[in-house]
Amino acid sequence: MKKFFTTPIFYINDVPHIGHAYCTLAADTIARFWRKKLGRENVFFLTGVDENSQKTVDAAEKLGEPIEKYLQKMATIWRETWEKCGIDFDDFIRTTEPRHVRTVHEILQKIYDAGDIFPGEYSGLYCTGCESFLKKSDLDEHGNCPAHKVPPQKIQEKNYFFRLSKFQKPLLELFEKNPKLLEPEKRRNEILSFIRGGLDDISISRENAEFGIPLPWDESHKIYVWFDALINYRSGCPSEDFWKNSCHFLGKDITRFHCVIWPAMLISAGISTPAEEFAHGFFTVDGEKMSKSLDNVISPLELSQKFGNDALRLGLLSAFEFGNDGDFSFAQFENFYRTKLAGGVGNLFNRVIVLIHKFLAGKKPENLNAENDEIFKNFEKLLETKKIRSAIEIFFETVDGANELLNSTEPWKLAKVDLPAAEKVFAKLLQKLEILASMAEVLLPETFPKMQKMLGDEKKVGAPEILFPPVEK
Repeated sequence: MKKFFTTPIFYINDVPHIGHAYCTLAADTIARFWRKKLGRENVFFLTGVDENSQKTVDAAEKLGEPIEKYLQKMATIWRETWEKCGIDFDDFIRTTEPRHVRTVHEILQKIYDAGDIFPGEYSGLYCTGCESFLKKSDLDEHGNCPAHKVPPQKIQEKNYFFRLSKFQKPLLELFEKNPKLLEPEKRRNEILSFIRGGLDDISISRENAEFGIPLPWDESHKIYVWFDALINYRSGCPSEDFWKNSCHFLGKDITRFHCVIWPAMLISAGISTPAEEFAHGFFTVDGEKMSKSLDNVISPLELSQKFGNDALRLGLLSAFEFGNDGDFSFAQFENFYRTKLAGGVGNLFNRVIVLIHKFLAGKKPENLNAENDEIFKNFEKLLETKKIRSAIEIFFETVDGANELLNSTEPWKLAKVDLPAAEKVFAKLLQKLEILASMAEVLLPETFPKMQKMLGDEKKVGAPEILFPPVEK
């Protein structure tokens, strides 16, 4: 079996923040889990950036930079940010790349040839912030876009339209056949309700757009950014074997694009739809939406440079269950690092290895793995269903259990009066460390090699090491 995982491609009108990192780290963690099960060659993880948007044009103009220079600079920042944060992607797609433009033209031409694209005139509302057409029913009580709190533009122009209304029945049938087409269930129910309410044909081109990919049959029109962006998943997919088991990770605010428009496009083009789509919730900081005006936009690089990439990963992914809305608190993050990582798992590994060196001269006691098997099976089941926080909780429950065993048995005292009994305790503790290291290969990938070194070979443990050094407040 092969697995293909994707994140949304992010607008590059600004640098990455922890909301972007949350989704990308979650996808990376799931990809790492499946690589452990299936082998690296059978898992492909794609991320990237969305460049063909008016937001990009506006951001470049604000800085007084040529668009091409701005795009190259920002794409480099995004790619290097993910690399520095320890995200192990297999490919990084840019929507200005020739391979993407070719794929967009191929798919659009198939949809056009199927008779599902037609010329018309659009008159209505458009939010540049969302890069989305809106209905009056989408607006808040003040007539503003609910996401950006500003009134949308009223535009009237000649466009090409996608015959989305034609796909109401095929989409409902698709959802009925594939229960994993959108998870969690509450997001699936929202989309099913939306589809059952009736679908309108949608504009897919902009006659007056400054930047973007031209339509293959009418170069005076640029392809609407969302219609072009969704196709990145095909542009970056290595083969049909991977596509059969594709899983898109996305935010709940873009489910209509991914779970209504995208599968309809693929059905029209004669391409199989994704196997899975998983929508995570909204991310707030201390109860507030991230905003420059509130000065609460947090850089993932700042956290990784101070606390390390593994702390960034688990600090974000343990804040709330993947799929739900949740909140991030810097104070809680610092406390998590000190109590759970440094004071929990780090202290446990160091104490056990030091004690084995002191009382057993570093020799490994006999170690049985029956308990390990059951713990790891539960860990696997949770990650197979994308319950990342619950899997992290199993990891820390194992840490807590080992620390309780260590403190209740006091093997440093027991060894002085009954060394064989202390050796049995050390065997159980070592067993706990081994299962923790196995889970850390997925959850703490940069700490995992250090754990392996401390666990040593078949006969002796390695040297003790500080896994999570103290960090100043």
